[in-house]
Amino acid sequence: MMCWKKAGLLGVLLFMLSGCQSIEPLQHTGEAESLSAVQMKELPIQHLHLHVQYGQKNELYEATYSQASGKEEAFIRDHMNGFRYEGEEALREMKMKLNDMSIPSAKLSGTYVNELLAAFNLDDDYQRIQVDMKLEDGTIRTFEKKK
Repeated sequence: MMCWKKAGLLGVLLFMLSGCQSIEPLQHTGEAESLSAVQMKELPIQHLHLHVQYGQKNELYEATYSQASGKEEAFIRDHMNGFRYEGEEALREMKMKLNDMSIPSAKLSGTYVNELLAAFNLDDDYQRIQVDMKLEDGTIRTFEKKK
């Protein structure tokens, strides 16, 4: 009697396993495809460093992107919320945030910085902000403001 129960259980398990094999793989969503496209596209800047301080010194948001000799690197540190992104994860996040932003042709203005804050989902009620950017042609743009 015990052997029949085991055989029945084995049959059910085999049926379930064979059924799982016939399921087609999940289709990629448009979002997943766009993420990989963003990940492959190089940004038209050589370097970007965003440093935003809110309230206390430890309430910081830092994001850095750099590109040299075809190699891209990025990191994001959100000290207020305890998030830290490095490597591919940080690179994907930076590209998602910066992909649709224009590159300033003149000096960095308050309007551009507000767009940058919006892209990073940051509040504009900061104590201090500093943005350093180096464009592909080597032009350097900086912006610093204290409230």
